[in-house]
Amino acid sequence: MARFVLHEVRYVLMAMVYSSRCLAVKIQNSTLDKALYWFLTLIPLVMLCIPQFTYLLVDINNLFEFVSVLVPFTEILLTNLKMVICNTKRTKIINLINEIQAEWIEYQKSEHPEIQRLITATAKKTRIFVIIYTSAFVFICLEYASMPLFKLVFLSVFSKSPSNYTITMPYPSRFFYSTDSTTSFGLTYFFIMIAVYLLALTLSGFDSLFAALAMHITTMFKFLKIEIDQLGLDLHAGMNRAEIHAKLKRIILKHKTNLSLIEQLEDGFSFYLMVQFLISSIVVCVVLYELTIVFGWNEDTIKTLTYLPGAILQLYLFCWYAQNITEEASLVSDHIYNIPWYLSDPALQKTILTLMVKAQKPTGVTASKFYMVTLQSFQRITSTSYSYFTLLQTINQQ
Repeated sequence: MARFVLHEVRYVLMAMVYSSRCLAVKIQNSTLDKALYWFLTLIPLVMLCIPQFTYLLVDINNLFEFVSVLVPFTEILLTNLKMVICNTKRTKIINLINEIQAEWIEYQKSEHPEIQRLITATAKKTRIFVIIYTSAFVFICLEYASMPLFKLVFLSVFSKSPSNYTITMPYPSRFFYSTDSTTSFGLTYFFIMIAVYLLALTLSGFDSLFAALAMHITTMFKFLKIEIDQLGLDLHAGMNRAEIHAKLKRIILKHKTNLSLIEQLEDGFSFYLMVQFLISSIVVCVVLYELTIVFGWNEDTIKTLTYLPGAILQLYLFCWYAQNITEEASLVSDHIYNIPWYLSDPALQKTILTLMVKAQKPTGVTASKFYMVTLQSFQRITSTSYSYFTLLQTINQQ
């Protein structure tokens, strides 16, 4: 079985309705999967997004209430957007997965010990990341949604008068029907929990898929550098011209393939990255502001303290793995320069020079072509968020 995304992120792919094919060598773009995924997209849209947006428009009375509703609504809306993008871009994402897997299977046939070590290490890192990341976000989302139930249980066990507590919906919402009766309230809460669970798996699934693809593309650039170094050893050893040209041709084709995979990765995820970065600076600012207001031993503090690290982790995740691709791609030109190209014939030297110039061109994942996604992007966003926070706090004090 191929050690690639389909195998390593099988837990997450189940959440993306690839469960029937997540262990297959090649994913097929099933119409049934697509229809079922659109249906699952409607559940959080109907049970969370629309009711919360209606509540924001109709029932908000003050700034604090607006902030407390805006924070979860924004994250829910963004995650629902992930579900829409995932289905809209399904064909392109599946083609990308299948293309990388085909390359990965080819590298698995290599007998080079360093390549085999990198394959094993990448598989292990991907598996560990997916398990930890998915578990963390499922816990955070379900903990947020289950807080009223936890509070009811706590008061029932430790409070002398638990009847004073009336359980409410986990998110302030306005539905098109009444939830006053026990039956309608219970059913609504039940479907809200299903919607939250779907959003949690989609959130972790989308992010894990990006991270897994980025890790494998990054490793493929490491494979390419190993092949370039081996070409240098062959030049030193005086290998015949035909074999050198054949190896160089393979390296050029592999480099072109890697650049194509980056473009496909960007095509599948760049629009969401732009939306994520535009909104996250405001959201983190709002969460910090909310924390200064509600801080203490209460339910709102627990919600805010669990939400803030998750929001920052999401941003850091995209920036970190996109940065890795950019760095590894830029190192290719250095490896080309360091081989003894001067030992080759003039025609080969020109080809090597052309490849080196091509590899020097900055490459990576962008946010809808506006800017390259790197750790500097993360720094700018956090800095901007803190600036907004201080401004909002100053205005509030005045």
